[in-house]
Amino acid sequence: MRLARRYSWELLLVVLIGLAFVWSSRLSPYFLNRDNLVSSAEFYVIFGLMAFGLLPVILHGEIDISLASTLAVGSVLYAKLADDGVPVIVAMLAVLAVGALLGLVNGALVAVAGLPSLAVTLGTLGAFRGIAFLIAGDQGSVISEDRYLVLGDGEIGPVPVSIIVLLVVGAGAAALLAYTSFGRYSYAVGSNPEASRMAGISVIGTKVIGYVLAGVLSGLAGIIWVGQYQSARGDNADGSILFVITAVVLGGVSIKGGSGRAVGVLLALILLGTIQTGMKLANVPGTSQTLVVGLLLIASIGVPKLVQIVRGLQRTPVITQSGRSDAAEPAASNAS
Repeated sequence: MRLARRYSWELLLVVLIGLAFVWSSRLSPYFLNRDNLVSSAEFYVIFGLMAFGLLPVILHGEIDISLASTLAVGSVLYAKLADDGVPVIVAMLAVLAVGALLGLVNGALVAVAGLPSLAVTLGTLGAFRGIAFLIAGDQGSVISEDRYLVLGDGEIGPVPVSIIVLLVVGAGAAALLAYTSFGRYSYAVGSNPEASRMAGISVIGTKVIGYVLAGVLSGLAGIIWVGQYQSARGDNADGSILFVITAVVLGGVSIKGGSGRAVGVLLALILLGTIQTGMKLANVPGTSQTLVVGLLLIASIGVPKLVQIVRGLQRTPVITQSGRSDAAEPAASNAS
């Protein structure tokens, strides 16, 4: 019972995924086709990597809306290095390092300089996108050599490499938050930064690491983007941040910070992917799909708040004419 209560939000997502599968299969007979399910899962890997990167940032009570621009920088840089014949491993490490650097810029401005994260990452969203266009130019790049495409286009048996990468990253994120000091500090900082600082936790360091991780995973998403589309442009993943934020918040991560788990983010990705894939197969317009994602974001923020208000009303003591609190009577009966 205690375990079910602890993972109640994740269990709700599992139920919703089941309903979404039934709904999507009714919309189109092709939904349950294996090739469709695999290709759909591959499509959402890129957004999933950014979502797992955003997870610690939101846990800290901050936000990063520049992740898609970081992905764009990573993708065009990787394509540029591929054009120059740089070894694959070196190119990948260079992209991850640049992603970490861009995350460090965000972290320094937010955690060290104390600037608002929304304003900072709104600015870097535009700045990083500009850097991507400076690297790629207006035309972008096309990659044809298979060795540079393995993460996005390769397979291990029947399973695409990109899906394996996402699952490994998800497991790593879960382990990082559950079993390391960084994870414990992340929850503490998001819950109460001042108390965390007084307890000796480096609030600045914890937040900076969160932004660096977000940058690294966005760079990795850029590498997979090149593998999947065999090309890179400065406008890659433009407009995807709504989906990414929705996946994190719908996964049960509090937008105010301090609570949430990686497994919830993974389940939210599956739910959103199932709904969008069903709508695509049913030829639902893209604008309507965006509307649904936006409504889910609002619902994922509003429902927990509504539950909190209802619970608060239930706990509010009602003073009767005799001067006794009616709220105390059930407690006394339960104790007996």
